Amino acid sequence: MEKTDRGLGMSSSSVTSEQRVVLDKISWQKFENILAELGIERATRFAYYRGRMEMMNPHEEHERYRKLIESLLLVLADETYLKVVEFNSALLQQPELQCAIEPNACFYISHAPEMMGKSNLDLSRDPVPDLVLDIAFTSSAIDKLPIYAALGIPEVWCYTSNNSTPAPEHQLSIYQLQNQQYFTSETSAVFNFLPAARVLEFIEQSDSLGLVQSLQLLRAWVQERI
Repeated sequence: MEKTDRGLGMSSSSVTSEQRVVLDKISWQKFENILAELGIERATRFAYYRGRMEMMNPHEEHERYRKLIESLLLVLADETYLKVVEFNSALLQQPELQCAIEPNACFYISHAPEMMGKSNLDLSRDPVPDLVLDIAFTSSAIDKLPIYAALGIPEVWCYTSNNSTPAPEHQLSIYQLQNQQYFTSETSAVFNFLPAARVLEFIEQSDSLGLVQSLQLLRAWVQERI
């Protein structure tokens, strides 16, 4: 695997874009006050790291790609007899570390049984997710990998897309945590037979063939490998 210090963003020259605002010198108390003022029904997603805060309003395409990748993971889990528990847009935070982040989705696999039935995720009492999904259409001013590393997230999937025409660029980067640093990997540690390229292929097939047929092809592909 290749060591990386790259962030989770991409070029801001995109047709589909997010709205991002970054503020510096924000205390943790101020950060918590902002969260309380916006309430639990807020659409804005946050990243906070040692006094720097980013607010991002996601595009509707975030949800589409999240659902596609969730569908892929559920097929993988079904074929490998694993349980998966998902939390969407959960705020992962550790006040003592002065860091917080809100990925598009969090997935529990090794700790799935103990997380079943829970409606809220709280890292003060719950284990960290086995895998998180971060979707971006524009570059973030905050490097999110140090936040995920501080929280101890074992694996991060970052899906980026600029949706430009006529040739949109899509990329899935898989990051695995080793000795508090992330390394890029061609395959997932959770599903070690799954390369990042196959995830991109599934997304492309869902657009060209439809979700049902792409899931059928994925299931057949998995069965050949296990």
